[in-house]
Amino acid sequence: MTTEQRGVESSAGTAVQGLPPDARRHALARFVEERTTAKLEAMAETFGVSIMTIHRDLDQLTKDGRLERIRGGARAIPRRFAERDVRLRRHMNSAQKDLLARTAAGLIPAGAIVCLDDSTTVGAMGRYIADRQPSTVFTHSLGLMGAVAQHPAIALVGLGGQYYSETDSFLGTVVVDQVRRIAADVVFVSTTALKNGALFHPDAEAALTKKAIIEVAERKVLLADTSKFESNGLYHVVDLEVFDDIVVEADLPAPHRARLERLGLTIHTAPAP
Repeated sequence: MTTEQRGVESSAGTAVQGLPPDARRHALARFVEERTTAKLEAMAETFGVSIMTIHRDLDQLTKDGRLERIRGGARAIPRRFAERDVRLRRHMNSAQKDLLARTAAGLIPAGAIVCLDDSTTVGAMGRYIADRQPSTVFTHSLGLMGAVAQHPAIALVGLGGQYYSETDSFLGTVVVDQVRRIAADVVFVSTTALKNGALFHPDAEAALTKKAIIEVAERKVLLADTSKFESNGLYHVVDLEVFDDIVVEADLPAPHRARLERLGLTIHTAPAP
């Protein structure tokens, strides 16, 4: 039986041969993450491409901060570092994050009071916020504070507390106390993991802060790229059913989309990169 006939599949059950380059690299990153380390030969055989193609893919994935090169193959970046360090996360899936952010920004009504969390996906909304003309922006992200401050027509309210350089934001009970004194028309949130109908995060302080800002807004919008579905997270944030809208990628698998539809969420699809 030939390789084509075998139809090699990943552990997620998705055929991984014959994929276009971007999709192959995404699947390759997941392949390595699931195994912690992987050899060049195993990757080439699984994906039905040459060793040189795998070398080029790994070069790009390393540049994007998704993998680390090792002798003869690649290894996954330790989960906690990949999820916490903002310098790394801003470069991961940057094209997808930008498309999700642009689509999400289109949901901001003119004159609205907007709350933005500290995720790098929501952070990408900073370049589109002025065009939507909100009256006020609340945020605990230091990066977003800098972006919004460039537009004096928008009132900026920074939520301060203990600063964490790993996330470039303020987190914890001091921020939560401030959040409980405000009200917003719409909040935009993302997180590291969506599983079993809920949002999860690996950090307790971040989970607490996200939960607080979600609760103060009348309309709740979630941004989620495909990699967040069925990922792992330690601390429960909120159930998915509390959201009104979710912004997802065009290639979100049908089973995930069907679950979102059953929850009654309005699904907004970002264009393909």
